[in-house]
Amino acid sequence: MAPFLLTHMLVLISAQLVKSSGVFELKVHSFTTTSSSSSVCKESRDCQVFFRVCLNYTQDVMSYRLACSNGTGLTGTFSTDQSSISTSAPITVPFKLKGLGTFSVIVEAWSTESSNDPSMENLNSMINHFATQINLTIGEKWSQDVHLGEQSKLHFSYRAVCDEFYYGDDCTDFCRPRDDPFGHFNCDAAGNRICLPKWKGHYCAEPVCLPGCNEIQGYCEAPGECRCRYGWQGPRCDECLPYPGCRHGTCRKPQQCTCDEGWFGLLCDKNYKDE
Repeated sequence: MAPFLLTHMLVLISAQLVKSSGVFELKVHSFTTTSSSSSVCKESRDCQVFFRVCLNYTQDVMSYRLACSNGTGLTGTFSTDQSSISTSAPITVPFKLKGLGTFSVIVEAWSTESSNDPSMENLNSMINHFATQINLTIGEKWSQDVHLGEQSKLHFSYRAVCDEFYYGDDCTDFCRPRDDPFGHFNCDAAGNRICLPKWKGHYCAEPVCLPGCNEIQGYCEAPGECRCRYGWQGPRCDECLPYPGCRHGTCRKPQQCTCDEGWFGLLCDKNYKDE
């Protein structure tokens, strides 16, 4: 029993130490450019492009090249045909934070000769980059933004959502459905534990005993049981056990031997008629 309790406590402690875990998503809707600064992309009609996103927990948008403190994300490559860009999948950047707030977001547009091997080694292949600051909050709704650069225009939207099993305004509430010795529950849309049938308690680890089982005199280790504590008996543990050897007596609490009419003695085994 002791190792089980220790393991259970470690699981509960670790659940309280979970950090924020979410995903920043950015969707490029359109990108137009007349720039000829790229050594690879001289004519936009034949250009293959991809986008890189840098998410930085800083208000200095110029420092992003030193470190993208909260990660980067890339798209695949596609032509500058607007239908190709607008139907592309969102760029996702996982993040783990102690709290949300102001972030710098940098979106770079790069040209490439090969759609199978996009490279950022040649800085001359960068068509343009767009930097902005956002106040990052968790929500399903997309925020729209348009940025104008030198001979370029970028229309995109973004949002931040929690990872699977994470909930709350800062993605710090963790709830993963389970049905094992450490809990029996599902999770609702807000991350609250919803106990499975026949289980109860904060972590849904306490079984629901047989209906009518005395809560003080009985207990259960599995749903539907009713095990009696010492001194009690009966299907619902509501019958006391009299003093051992009590022959003609009853009890209202364990170890009693209250003699029936006509009987006396410690074990109620003596009859007045015999005296």
